[in-house]
Amino acid sequence: MKNIKRIVTSTIVMAVLAAAIWTPLAFAALGDQTLSIGMTGQDVIELQTKLNDWGDSNLTVDGVFGETTEQVVINFQQAKNLTADGVVGQDTLQSLYGGRMPEASRGTAPGRYKTVLDIKATAYAAGPHDNDQWGSLTYMGTQVRPGVIAVDPNVIPLGSRVYIEFADGNSMYGVAEDTGGAIKGNRIDIAMHSVDKAYDFGVQNVRVYVLN
Repeated sequence: MKNIKRIVTSTIVMAVLAAAIWTPLAFAALGDQTLSIGMTGQDVIELQTKLNDWGDSNLTVDGVFGETTEQVVINFQQAKNLTADGVVGQDTLQSLYGGRMPEASRGTAPGRYKTVLDIKATAYAAGPHDNDQWGSLTYMGTQVRPGVIAVDPNVIPLGSRVYIEFADGNSMYGVAEDTGGAIKGNRIDIAMHSVDKAYDFGVQNVRVYVLN
């Protein structure tokens, strides 16, 4: 949350409720939803990574299901004699994963990273409510979307790929594309689909691996 007032308010609410437990962030496992053009988020990141493993596509792994990703999906579907519609459902995923469905990522830290940090995390969403006059844009000029985090560039350089571990064992990959007035030191702000989801996230202690 880039607004200091929101952070103070959230902290007070948590104290009043005596929330001495971790608040998990719900990330659906890849395969829980159909993926198609226009979608964003961690599921798309995993899909793009797997498509790059399959062929020489050199997709940019940015979590945005655009026309290039759609075309690589169509190419894969054609190669596997599937319905070539560019929509990633369970048939396409099972074929991409060699006949099995992918498992949710839980607690498997990356093998190679530059540094690991214990971080206090909050959350925000696109629009004036959380992002003031910048609306749907990050500091780097990209779209605020799930998978983006706001950082203190003196701690986590802008453009860094990161892996975030949550207290409940869930994890996610992200990219540092944003900053915020209240995001100083060992703090990050994780972009969400909506303001409601950002409020639900609250304040959590996480472990962040800054990747090579």
